[in-house]
Amino acid sequence: MTWAYRGNVLDIEPHGPLPPQIYWRRRGLAIAIAVVVIGAVAAVVITVLTGSAGADTKNAAKPASPPAAAPPNPQPEVKSPITPLPPPVPETPTATAAVMPPPVLKDGDDCPDSTLAVKGITSQPQYVVGEQPKFTMVVTNIGLVGCQRDVGAAVLAAYVYSLDNQRLWSNLDCAPSNESLIKKFSPGEQVTTEVTWTGMSSAPQCPLPRQPIGPGTYNLVVQLGNLRSASVPFIIAAAPPQNETPPPVQQPAPAPQPPG
Repeated sequence: MTWAYRGNVLDIEPHGPLPPQIYWRRRGLAIAIAVVVIGAVAAVVITVLTGSAGADTKNAAKPASPPAAAPPNPQPEVKSPITPLPPPVPETPTATAAVMPPPVLKDGDDCPDSTLAVKGITSQPQYVVGEQPKFTMVVTNIGLVGCQRDVGAAVLAAYVYSLDNQRLWSNLDCAPSNESLIKKFSPGEQVTTEVTWTGMSSAPQCPLPRQPIGPGTYNLVVQLGNLRSASVPFIIAAAPPQNETPPPVQQPAPAPQPPG
């Protein structure tokens, strides 16, 4: 029996001088290459289409900015003239006080203040109202060269101040003196002068009446010309009551006499 459509069937069997396996391998390799190329082309097309769709979506989502409204009555722009800045003023150098070197002394020259030191000493740290405190004024040559200076009673003074810096007394108020005492100081040498305070207030020219200074804490200051010492505090205590009698002194008992 013969089939009428046999001649129309596609003949896919390989024909050639080589074995059929070789032809089948070549066909399989060609089909694999074609599949890879078709896949790559499809991937590129999909990527391009996806990017275009995303860009269109962003452009569609962004609202269009409205046109700027024109001012109702536009005014012509007025430009102010540019004023040139004044040139910078050069800074004037600040004058600084010149540092004076210490004076060069020769033996026997007058002692400047920078070579002397003064201080006050109280005879005791506390007194009682009615007592007369004794003060010592000390002048010391702290320089390296011998010199001389007037340390007489006319220029060397003791002062008493309250704690709020109120002047209460000076030895020059009621007993002024014109005494001049030129003292030749060797380096490190001291001169001491003692004064006594009656415990009464005083002022320049010694106006009356003078008032007694009550209990409290006070400062002693010694001054020679423009030199002032550091403040030395001392106390004036209240006097004990007058009606307070001291305790009786007990007499020792007499020793027993031996029988005679």
